[in-house]
Amino acid sequence: MSELRQRREPIRAPKLMAGAKGQPCDLNFAGVCNYDPATTVSCHVHDESFGAAQKADDTATIHGCSACHAFLDHGWVGKVEWAVVQFHIIRGLLRTFRNRADRGLIIVPVTIEKPASQRPPKPRKPPQQRTKINGRNDWPVGRKISSKPFQREKS
Repeated sequence: MSELRQRREPIRAPKLMAGAKGQPCDLNFAGVCNYDPATTVSCHVHDESFGAAQKADDTATIHGCSACHAFLDHGWVGKVEWAVVQFHIIRGLLRTFRNRADRGLIIVPVTIEKPASQRPPKPRKPPQQRTKINGRNDWPVGRKISSKPFQREKS
């Protein structure tokens, strides 16, 4: 049984919106991006949870320069495939999320007791329990291994 989605209030977070100022562009559309952190704003990514006239949550934003923001909003149609735009959106959302977590704008509970560099290495298995890896002398008889790159025969 499916549940009807009730209209809900969007999440508005002024700190996330203001947190884009001075950050690098996370959209980076090739040939479009101006790479100017002074023009970076939070670009809303629309999803199916809101109507056409309502902005998405402030949590669904990407740090984007003015050029990439304009391209995302209305400039890509007819210029690139939708799959390319989706790739940049997903990559941008992940980059922005990590940026916000690193700067403390969002809190992500992490359960690492010690960094990998401080953990002791796992003990090795005894030699008789290790998986045998074929050595150089275990090649099948009759096979040649070319040391030169493949070359076509001239005709």
